[in-house]
Amino acid sequence: MNTDVLTNILNKIEDPIVLSVILLLVVFLLVYKTEIASKIFKKPAKQKVGKIEDLRNHNVFSTLKRIKYEVSNMKFYTHKDYDVVKTRMCEDFTHIKSDVCARIMLEFLEYGIEDMDRDRLKKTILDLQANMHETYIDDIRRIWIARKIDPSDVDYVIALFEKFRYDVVNSFEHRITGIFASELYATNFSLTLAVFEMWAMGIDLLPRDMQTTFENLNGKFKNIEYDR
Repeated sequence: MNTDVLTNILNKIEDPIVLSVILLLVVFLLVYKTEIASKIFKKPAKQKVGKIEDLRNHNVFSTLKRIKYEVSNMKFYTHKDYDVVKTRMCEDFTHIKSDVCARIMLEFLEYGIEDMDRDRLKKTILDLQANMHETYIDDIRRIWIARKIDPSDVDYVIALFEKFRYDVVNSFEHRITGIFASELYATNFSLTLAVFEMWAMGIDLLPRDMQTTFENLNGKFKNIEYDR
């Protein structure tokens, strides 16, 4: 502002209090003009754009490892006596499920997710989820039968587990549909990240479901020679 113009304005102000306030304001603006300008015209910080490969470090994988240790510390009883077979069956089931899910999720990150359209990515994730389930069920069934568990008893345990796990699996499908219907997830990275967060939540509940499953088994396995 021109000095003469400012002087003329100040000379016309008769109230000494108002004049003092204006002078203080002018001095403040002159002293801190650089800082004020930088605040007003500051460029917004660029948000980090996530990459699919970053998801290899997602905590879903550490969660899969952690639940194996949690279940390994569980002990099951039949008529108040420690049931080593039920305990080992539960541990084996959890380890196989965890390892299968971790392997298939890591393989999924190599699918070229960035180049998929939204519908194809959704179908791929739903197929992947079904594949994980089918694979670990097939693996544990084969292993239990090899360890002298009658096939009908194997199917009974698996059916019992799936009964207690049904709500979680059903919620997964509903949440995946909801995620892909939302405009909040604009990129394939954000879509996949949301699904990984959902899976991690479900995996956190696995020890509870394993405990409920094996606590509801009777003592039919107690005297089996369960070789490991």
